[in-house]
Amino acid sequence: MKSARTTRIILTAVLLTGLTGLYGFWIFTEPPAYWETFLFVTVLFLLLAIALIRFVPYCIIYFASGKEPHLERIGERTYRRCGMRELAKIVLLILLLRLIQLLFTYLIHLILVGYTDTFLRVQRIWLDFFHVEFCFPAYPLLSNLFWFVTFNFNHARFVSAYFCTALAGAMLYYWVLLDFDRPVARHALLYFFLMPASCLLLGTLPDGLFLLFSMLSLLFMRMRKFIFANLFAMLAVTTHIVGVLLFVPCIIELCEMLVSDARLHLEEKHGYLLRQIISASSFLLIPLGFALVLMYSRVRFGGSTTLFRAIMDHYGYEPTLPFSSAANLMNRFLEALHTESGDALWMELGNTIPNILYALFGGILLVLASGRIRTSYIAYMLATYVAVLSTGTLLEIPRVLSLCVPFVLTWTLMIKPRWLHRILYIACFASFLLYLTAVVGGYTIYGT
Repeated sequence: MKSARTTRIILTAVLLTGLTGLYGFWIFTEPPAYWETFLFVTVLFLLLAIALIRFVPYCIIYFASGKEPHLERIGERTYRRCGMRELAKIVLLILLLRLIQLLFTYLIHLILVGYTDTFLRVQRIWLDFFHVEFCFPAYPLLSNLFWFVTFNFNHARFVSAYFCTALAGAMLYYWVLLDFDRPVARHALLYFFLMPASCLLLGTLPDGLFLLFSMLSLLFMRMRKFIFANLFAMLAVTTHIVGVLLFVPCIIELCEMLVSDARLHLEEKHGYLLRQIISASSFLLIPLGFALVLMYSRVRFGGSTTLFRAIMDHYGYEPTLPFSSAANLMNRFLEALHTESGDALWMELGNTIPNILYALFGGILLVLASGRIRTSYIAYMLATYVAVLSTGTLLEIPRVLSLCVPFVLTWTLMIKPRWLHRILYIACFASFLLYLTAVVGGYTIYGT
């Protein structure tokens, strides 16, 4: 116990020293031009610091005891097996809800600009997201399989995103059931599809396919089938660069399993060592996925890094300190308030306000996650949050944080009373419609 406490103090001190050093380096090298920027970055710094202080003790206990004592399965119904019929119903429900979004798209377009096109022509907004020169290979290649149904590559990408999102939702539901009961799983599923940025899953973006691969990876990881977990993590890497971060929860779960097995002397069983060597070797699949992206870029665009450079130039990405990205976002927002007017101001506000709110809300969920979800999931959240903050721009933070499903699970577990769930459903639906209005009206970077 004393050794665990010493380890906790030392690890916490080291992490906080590094975080404080980054914060101090940002202040001295890039002094904030506005006091609001200083306040915003300081709040994010404090949220990250508190999250680390809360996370480290749970992490130490996790590896010391071999289990998560603060997590208990909720409800007896959890033990009832989730069958294919139940998952099929969820898939059909999600497909129906996605179709209803098409109706909302048309109504919003009608309110904003009046009658200009038919119902189907208005939906072309969801077909205009795809740009092959900025897309990793898995989505354009796998979505082409739907050409045999649609006979149109653009429509094939839409159908691919449509069905992959529904399958990913079913996997999310099943994943939550591994630790919690059905009410929690239903709440998590509803909150996920009522998040503002979830409306983007209907567009020709790789997000639906990435979500499916990442959910399958987390699902098999939780079931401790690491070969399949890393295989789907590799496919996630070939869909979106943040798939690399799936390495974090997978390696933590593997280490915890090895520690737990050693405590129970399971390593003495016949063939145990060979199975674990194979499981550990499967982690090489994740860098293999990255190598496949480099190979695709070389074959398709003539250079191994051409695709990455095109993405960085298009979205303005550049490796920076986390606090520099946050400062750049707030500076952009404040400069728009001071210099822009009319439509230009509204356009800039649409590009920055959702991202500022997502950055703050993501930090709050990081603080609240400890003690509610598994340690490996919290590490995945931290890795995703820091990675997004280090891109030089936070314009895609709603998309990326939405694809990291432990954020949604944490949000779900924060709320207990049913009446509060109902109120929050209404609030989430209102914010969903507001974000959808911004997309249809072209007031975000995701608009046409």
